[in-house]
Amino acid sequence: MEFKSVLDVLQFAVSKEQASRQFYLDLVGQMKDPTTRSIFQAIAKQEERHAASLKLEMMKAGYTVADEKDRPGNAEDYQWDERLEMDESARQMTYVDALLLAIQKERAAFQLYAQLVGMTEDLELRKMLLELAEEEMRHVLQFEREYETVTHHKD
Repeated sequence: MEFKSVLDVLQFAVSKEQASRQFYLDLVGQMKDPTTRSIFQAIAKQEERHAASLKLEMMKAGYTVADEKDRPGNAEDYQWDERLEMDESARQMTYVDALLLAIQKERAAFQLYAQLVGMTEDLELRKMLLELAEEEMRHVLQFEREYETVTHHKD
């Protein structure tokens, strides 16, 4: 994927955060266990805050935050889509399973932002992408600590 401008990177990142938020909300709707639902609701809120922060960065850089339908023609090149298809066994996901899924997704988000850092020469954008990567890694560590706490008490 090649970005032609800072705006392209920001639009992609907003799209990624919004898709992640929707992914977690889809999980909330599928889970039967209330504790598992609550962890995904919390993650969805975090992803929503990330998207809002990116939109603020866009405005601070002088860009307008357009609705999806108002984006320029090539903006769909930077859309991030995550659809959730779950079978019945996945709907029975436990809290531990949910933590493992969250760890996996947050690690992937960290790797994505880290790759994007290497794709831009703009120092301000690099700084913002590094901050996003760090935030995703903080989430990984948070979920890993919770996983260790939960699984340690079961042994």
